[in-house]
Amino acid sequence: MDIETFSSIVWTAALVGAVVSIYLAGRHRRRRIKRLLILELLKGYFQGEMRADQLGQRARGIIGRGFMQSTEFHSLAVAAFQRAIDAKPADRSHSREDERKLLRLFAALKNEFGLTELFQVEAWRE
Repeated sequence: MDIETFSSIVWTAALVGAVVSIYLAGRHRRRRIKRLLILELLKGYFQGEMRADQLGQRARGIIGRGFMQSTEFHSLAVAAFQRAIDAKPADRSHSREDERKLLRLFAALKNEFGLTELFQVEAWRE
């Protein structure tokens, strides 16, 4: 193998590596932005700004069905629920009615996205 062939192989490999890394970086950035948008939607949902069906429509417009059925989406929903519970005013604690309201919202969210059925099915496999 002469030096020109070797050089062209090295440059081609470097170019392919650069293109792949740029693609993966862009993909990661898009996924992170979508994740942040979903977190904001979930935050608004638990603050009572929208109903579960409105959240479902907006979320489906942002992300695909595969992401909504993933454990990552479930963890985002649980994290948003936990933040809503932790976000109490400094002058008072949550009343029982506040807790019931948050639990109803979380149940409606799980029902809207089918999280309950998905993770019940996954639980028996373990």
